[in-house]
Amino acid sequence: MGGMTNTSTSILRKLVSFDTTSCNSNLPLIEWVADFLQAGGARVQLVYSAGREKANLLASIGPDCAGGLVLSGHTDVVPVDGQEWTSDPFGLVERDGRLYGRGSSDMKGFIACCLAALRDFKPHALRRPLHFAFSYDEEVGCFGAHALVDRIVGSLPAPAFAIVGEPTDMRIGVSHNGVTGLHTSFRGVAAHASDPSLGVNAIVAAAEFVRFIVDVARLPQIAGHGCTLNVGRIAGGAATNIVAERSSVHWEYRATSQDDVAVIRDRVAGYLGGETFAAFKVASELELDVPPFASNLGEDSMQMLASFGAKLPITHIPFGSEAGIFERGRIPTVICGPGSINQAHRPDEWIACAALEEADRFLARLGTWASQSGPE
Repeated sequence: MGGMTNTSTSILRKLVSFDTTSCNSNLPLIEWVADFLQAGGARVQLVYSAGREKANLLASIGPDCAGGLVLSGHTDVVPVDGQEWTSDPFGLVERDGRLYGRGSSDMKGFIACCLAALRDFKPHALRRPLHFAFSYDEEVGCFGAHALVDRIVGSLPAPAFAIVGEPTDMRIGVSHNGVTGLHTSFRGVAAHASDPSLGVNAIVAAAEFVRFIVDVARLPQIAGHGCTLNVGRIAGGAATNIVAERSSVHWEYRATSQDDVAVIRDRVAGYLGGETFAAFKVASELELDVPPFASNLGEDSMQMLASFGAKLPITHIPFGSEAGIFERGRIPTVICGPGSINQAHRPDEWIACAALEEADRFLARLGTWASQSGPE
């Protein structure tokens, strides 16, 4: 097993060397990964962003049939700007059993283990397909995953389940809140401030809307379910002697279920479409869409994953991920990967060598299962 871990470390070193901060293109990394997978016998397709400056990768090995397993990870990382690192963030360094580098824990470590395991996934021997699904722009809103999951649903026989390899210390994560961010704008009528009655003040509209958001957040069916709403930014107006013609509110909600999402959306839509804003032009733009996640994977499958080395008891994840997008595509999903979220997004981010070994063993057992257990 040490040989596989050495391979995982070598691949992780290469992955970390690509600066895939979300503001950058991930194409150099994706193209390297595509070549690596094709050399291992995988069928590879890229799903590009609208401007083709970024891409998701979808690759499959084994038979072209239903009942396969999706191994999912995101290729982007958060910025290192303003952080004090003791080594090059994009040069993997090993010290005292830890591997330091941006993305080592979140979540290039899991991707490296998936690629390292490819050499033991004998395509001709697999009875179930294995699919590699690597996305872009997870860190800024899971933007790439929507098109990636659409491609999986539209082009592949239905997978049995997916594993999103976010760093959970190999605990099986089965739920997390969703995050939806919106930009709501108001347009009124400008006028001289000497007679405000001649205008329609968009800042007043924004203030009314912010007050409404606070009231919704306090509703028992919202606060009592662990949902939150927050106004993060408000802007408007041109000068103090002008009735403000335009204003905007950037706000978000974090919901635990689609039922809670529906309550929030219905109340907000009803309020914005009501008499309060009849004199304004109102528009809302979706900026962020990370749906709530609640796993539909059955208990037997959970126990099977535990027998491979995933850890029970199951847990609620405190951070967002792409898992809810897979579930929305009717692909039962869990979150389970090496490393700790406590090391993510920090200077001197690291993953333990032992964590990679743990993931290597887990993936090797998954490969054995895919070789021995065909879909029913």
